[in-house]
Amino acid sequence: MQSFFKRISISVSTSALITLTVGLCLTALCYASARQIESESTRLLLQYHASGHTLRAAMLPANGMTLDANHRGSLYVLLGGLLSSLLATAYVYQLVSRNSVIARITGERTAALQFANLRLSEDIAARMRNEKSLRLRERIIEVSANAIILCSADAPGYVIEYVNPAFERITGYASDEVIGQRLEDLQGPEQGRQDMHEITAALREQREGKAIVRNFRKDGSTYWSELFVAPVRDDGDGPVSHFVVAQYDISTVMRFEQELEFQARHDILTGLANRALLRERLEQAMAVTRRSGLPLWVVFIDLDRFKFVNDTLGHDAGDLVLKNVAERLRDATREVDTVARLGGDEFVLLLPQHGNGEPGAAILQRIQDAVAQPLQLGEYEFFLSCCMGVAVYPDDGQNADTLIKHADIAMYRAKEQGRGHWQFYASGMNAGTLEQLGLESELRHALERGQFHLEYQPQLDLASGAVVGMEALLRWQHPQLGRIPPASFIGLAEEMGLITPIGDWVLRTACAQTRAWQLAGHGPLRLAVNLSARQFKQRNLLHAVAQALAETGLDAAHLELELTESMVMHNVEQATAIMANLKALGVQLSIDDFGTGYSSLAYLRHFPIDVLKIDKTFVSDITHSDDDAAIVRAIISLAHSLRLKVIAEGVETDQQLAFLRQHGCDQMQGYLFSRPLTAPAFEELLRQGSMLPALAMG
Repeated sequence: MQSFFKRISISVSTSALITLTVGLCLTALCYASARQIESESTRLLLQYHASGHTLRAAMLPANGMTLDANHRGSLYVLLGGLLSSLLATAYVYQLVSRNSVIARITGERTAALQFANLRLSEDIAARMRNEKSLRLRERIIEVSANAIILCSADAPGYVIEYVNPAFERITGYASDEVIGQRLEDLQGPEQGRQDMHEITAALREQREGKAIVRNFRKDGSTYWSELFVAPVRDDGDGPVSHFVVAQYDISTVMRFEQELEFQARHDILTGLANRALLRERLEQAMAVTRRSGLPLWVVFIDLDRFKFVNDTLGHDAGDLVLKNVAERLRDATREVDTVARLGGDEFVLLLPQHGNGEPGAAILQRIQDAVAQPLQLGEYEFFLSCCMGVAVYPDDGQNADTLIKHADIAMYRAKEQGRGHWQFYASGMNAGTLEQLGLESELRHALERGQFHLEYQPQLDLASGAVVGMEALLRWQHPQLGRIPPASFIGLAEEMGLITPIGDWVLRTACAQTRAWQLAGHGPLRLAVNLSARQFKQRNLLHAVAQALAETGLDAAHLELELTESMVMHNVEQATAIMANLKALGVQLSIDDFGTGYSSLAYLRHFPIDVLKIDKTFVSDITHSDDDAAIVRAIISLAHSLRLKVIAEGVETDQQLAFLRQHGCDQMQGYLFSRPLTAPAFEELLRQGSMLPALAMG
């Protein structure tokens, strides 16, 4: 509009200028015409006079006056034209000025109108944005996964005015059931409101606040939530009119934290207390005992033959056994007692408020009876037992670590008595423990210090009575401690990982000695060497055996490696592969102590073995026990049906020898013929040609 008026103003100004120019041009034209007429009249008069008309000549003065009048007329015309042009120009200028003022006013008002329109557009856009933002906030509140509550600021009720759908979903209450109710009524019974102190204080002081509280759903179930409360003021800085409460359901987080805390204080497999919780409970129990004066029992439990279950049926079966035992221990104890698992098959019981009389012993017996119940694992039925050691507070220790250690020592003393025993701690047991620690230290250096030597027990053919081989047996002669029996250090060497280098030394030494006797003319003797479980599983076993044979020159057919049942049944496929590789070298394989463990005949017939050795526990009673005699006969018959040879060990009487010969046993070894001998003594026995009386052939 403003530009339109500007264009009009410019047009009017141009018109005024054109009018003035045209007026001036017309005035000049009129003036020029008048002057031309005047000149033409004068020229005609002079021409007429020249033609000789005297009359006209006489009249010249009169015509001169006419010419003057004509000249003045031209001036009048000129002046009139100028005046008319000026008047027209003034009129046009007045019009131009008026239009210019109108254009200016119109432009100003147009600009003001445009500015007002711009402000209005901005206000409309801002209002639309605010409305959109408000609708978005309302939508967010509606779809929020967290409960939102709007309540009045009027104390003490804080009446609820709005709840979002998440509140209905979390609590189970419909909006119309809570709107109009007091905020504190959502907390349920009075006893459930102990966590609301911070929220109540924030409402009272009209400030922000937060707390983790336990809430109740409509159905009475509880859940954990984190509450945030904030005041809402009118006009920004006005008085508080409402409170908004945001409620976050953290039940899952709380359950996860509780689970982590449980796992940190409990055994994952059995759910029993772990070492950390045991220590805490023991400290508490000792504090109670100090006040009451009644003794506290700490019982250390270890399962008998649990390793056998793991080795034969695998760790899954072992875990199942541990779970069953844990349940039995819980059932056999009281609620005030604590049952803990330290690891493996080791359990600890805390039995508070027991005296030294029958009640305590009755609980121990109840525990042993519970553990001894038959346990079905798949198609197999097992009968477990346990040994227990008992330490009593305060007599046997003043702190948790000492009590557990002394109970552990007592348990090992109980194991020495056999399966299914318990033993109370005695101060003298510490000396034995210290002796064991010293033995471990000495064992680490025994091999390098040359304290080991081998003894050889002859193996004889029962038909001919001749010595056909020998078993190499490890012996430890300590310079200060003297002769240390194998039962005291073989298992220890296995646990310490020293059995592999010791076993390699035994193999090389025995092969070299056997080859030396063969070269001395004592015949093709067969050497039997025991392999430990750790040796059998080592990756370089095949290399170690081959290297020992190569270094000593002993023929592989004259070497017999003795394996136990548990070794080959732990992982049948792996054991079969290892035995196949050993057989490929040409060595003989035997199963030692056969009958004392668990063997599957289905697997036994596929093992590449050559010999079964009957354990001496069966041989010792074959003349007194019908069961043992039946077992020995069955083993001999089984071996022969599988085309295996049979060796009976531990033969000590003529009656045992006669029984074995009668039932077809192939070979024997035992004190009846000879104890284990040093290398020189064994060589002397060979030189003398000692032998059993030959079997009389009927």
